[in-house]
Amino acid sequence: MKISLVSSIVVSAVLLVSCGADSPESAVTTTIATVPPNGESITIQVLDNSYRPSEYEIKAGTEVVFENRGRNDHNILPDTITDDAGLTTLLASDMSPTAWGIASTAFTPGDSYKHLFNVPGVYKFYCSIHGAPGAGMYGTLTVS
Repeated sequence: MKISLVSSIVVSAVLLVSCGADSPESAVTTTIATVPPNGESITIQVLDNSYRPSEYEIKAGTEVVFENRGRNDHNILPDTITDDAGLTTLLASDMSPTAWGIASTAFTPGDSYKHLFNVPGVYKFYCSIHGAPGAGMYGTLTVS
């Protein structure tokens, strides 16, 4: 018996179009193929001004633990987000497994943050306090 490692999560969004009393509702459904947890875990150290390691390749289904071992507050933002407020907005509006990150108010020295990366792709991230997309405190996770 063969067990499939890939499952599906259906993320649904309902868009309301208000053009008058007779306007219809339309639904948009997006399916994201995910991989179940594989029991593997890696740790990325968040130091002052760097992630260690800054580049890592993992299998889909791996949990990544970010540990703030520095003396400063940090955040972990996808490189498409500009600040903590943008991350808060993203996480409030996107419940998909590809929405992730932690704001600096919740990631002070000694804190840790975990995320299960169960969708293959390239995840670029940075700390907006000590870096910018592609520079400074910046990292890349490649999930295959």
